[in-house]
Amino acid sequence: MNSTSKILLVIVILMTLAIGWLIYDKLNDQEIMNNEIVQIKSEKAVIEGELETMYKQYNSLKTNNEELNEKLDAEKEKITETLEQLRRVKRTDYAKIKQLQEETETLKTIMKDYLKHIDKLNSENKILVYKNKEIMQNYEDEIARTETLTYVTDSLSSQVKTAKELKAKNISIEPLNNRNKITNRVSKLKKIKICFTIDDNVLARKGSRNVFIRIAGPDGIILLSNESGMFNYQGKEIAYSSKRDLSYNGKKTDACVFWTSDTEQAPGKYSVDVFMDGSQIGDKNFNLK
Repeated sequence: MNSTSKILLVIVILMTLAIGWLIYDKLNDQEIMNNEIVQIKSEKAVIEGELETMYKQYNSLKTNNEELNEKLDAEKEKITETLEQLRRVKRTDYAKIKQLQEETETLKTIMKDYLKHIDKLNSENKILVYKNKEIMQNYEDEIARTETLTYVTDSLSSQVKTAKELKAKNISIEPLNNRNKITNRVSKLKKIKICFTIDDNVLARKGSRNVFIRIAGPDGIILLSNESGMFNYQGKEIAYSSKRDLSYNGKKTDACVFWTSDTEQAPGKYSVDVFMDGSQIGDKNFNLK
């Protein structure tokens, strides 16, 4: 083989290697591009899922604060706009998708702040919500009756023996104004102080227990406030106006319970019932002008 043929052979070999390398490089670039497209498509789907989830969570948030509701609606609109942009963006526009991903993270942070704020509001209104949704619902039939306390008196017959074993004596009732002075006028009423003595009883259970006070107005409806709640009496849940913890050791024990008024009451005759250990242990009436 002469020198010219050798040179041509070398050139052919080099060209073959160059073409092979170009083909390999092209295929490798295509594979990288395909992987990037798959990754971008996956990221786009994740972002879309997060936005849709946030939108549903906002829909589930309900508050009684009109200003806060307007802010929540504004955030929902931002989520909708971001979703529309995401669905319009080309799958190869990685820069735009990254921008929308950053906006989504910002929207998630804002939403977490709103969730914390709403949780705080719900915590502050817990007693009010409980009263509106639980007490009023469970107590609907009792409110409709003109003589609310009748069923209490009737149902006590099965526990006469227990009621005799433990009694609240020397019950005193003091309606107080905002300066803690006794008043008999409903217009000045701020608190009601009920004091009593639990008589000695060696057979009674010793230890800590709750004392529940029910105060009924002239219309027979139980007075409620943020201090109120429900307790079990003879297998059913009934409302109490106020309660306190009492430590009883079988000997005479003095105790006082306060009920705070948050609305103006009606003049007339009021009744107070004291409950302990599932029994009525005392009662007394008083009048307000």
